[in-house]
Amino acid sequence: MTLRIDLKSAILALSDALDLVGVNDCQHGKRVAMIARETALLLGLPEQRLDRLVCACLLHDIGVSSTTVHRRLLREGDWDHRHAHCETGYRLLLPFAHLSQLAPAIRYHHTPWVDLPADLAEVDALDSNLILLADRVDARVLQRGLDNPLFKRAGISEDIAALAGRELSPAVAEAFMAAASREAFWIALVPRHVQQYLRDVPLTEWRLTIDFPQFRHVARLISSIVDAKSHFTAAHSLGVAQLARYLGECVGLAGDVLAKVEVAGLMHDVGKLCVPDEIVEKPALLTALEFSVMERHSFETYQILRHIPGLGELAEWAAFHHEALNGHGYPFHHGADRLSTEARIVAVADVFQALAQERPYRGAQPTEEIPRLLSDFVSKGVLDGELVALACDDLDRSWRAATPLPITRTCAGDDDGEPLAALRCSQSASTQ
Repeated sequence: MTLRIDLKSAILALSDALDLVGVNDCQHGKRVAMIARETALLLGLPEQRLDRLVCACLLHDIGVSSTTVHRRLLREGDWDHRHAHCETGYRLLLPFAHLSQLAPAIRYHHTPWVDLPADLAEVDALDSNLILLADRVDARVLQRGLDNPLFKRAGISEDIAALAGRELSPAVAEAFMAAASREAFWIALVPRHVQQYLRDVPLTEWRLTIDFPQFRHVARLISSIVDAKSHFTAAHSLGVAQLARYLGECVGLAGDVLAKVEVAGLMHDVGKLCVPDEIVEKPALLTALEFSVMERHSFETYQILRHIPGLGELAEWAAFHHEALNGHGYPFHHGADRLSTEARIVAVADVFQALAQERPYRGAQPTEEIPRLLSDFVSKGVLDGELVALACDDLDRSWRAATPLPITRTCAGDDDGEPLAALRCSQSASTQ
């Protein structure tokens, strides 16, 4: 596989995915990065340290996929369970050579300054405290509303100053007060300025190119976050990826294309992070309004993936999984002439896996029923009949591919040439 991915682009895309969890509280990670960086500038940190801090801020909530948990974290600073997502984020990042250096700061970003472990490295202690500061500031900004942060800043600096000496390092609190004394600091927190701010940050130390097998590890990380959103979707993305790879093998796709189809399966539902928990787990049919919210997810997947240079084709394969050959799918209404074999494979794998897995409104379908149910989709002009036939030719093989054990960790040391079926990493309670 000759395709290489810019790590900075991958981190920003992952940040975009995490921003979706906030639903209406969008760009939380990006504002945290901006607030922390502006504070750190006044602490005199060098550019290399600033870059690392920004990346840690962008990914600080990587352990959160639940919209309910996200809301509580922003509204209840002393929530008893606030440390759980810190531990999850720490475990998720540890296996990755480049991202693992961010893991300690993320692990302790809800730990008060005076309670940080004595053996925590100085750089990690400072970064974790800067994230804590920025997290607290942004929570207060969101409570007041983002329409005019400058006008609504009253009281925020005083609240933060009161945390100095216990929650916050006195030096961090003092640097924030200096940064926040400028009107520009608050005006820049509105969405359009935050986007531009992050585009302008060079992240020089993170402009690394990683090869596609390494990016597959990142894709596995993303899929574990998405699938942890509900126990009903545990290992859904992994199952779609494995079945998509198997179907790709059946139609004779080349090895490089197989790897990309597998990654498309892993990332096809990344946009579902924007769907509130109460819709994902509703034990009944969705209302028209709720379904319109659900329909957003494949479009959001497309927007996230297409901005990673080199993944334009893969973005389509992943995001078109709810399109239909008859042109009546969503969100683009593409028809048979626009849907490639790879996109059709992901669509068939998605439906097969969903049928094989329990959902809040029904149980898992019996194996022997799946061919009939898939045939209905074929007769209605939704799915490719030849691919459905391949999936049903060896029904047990397809079933095993589509129903793997749920995993919430990725293994960066695995053989890049092995399919995902070979992976069985440690499980976490978040998917049970």
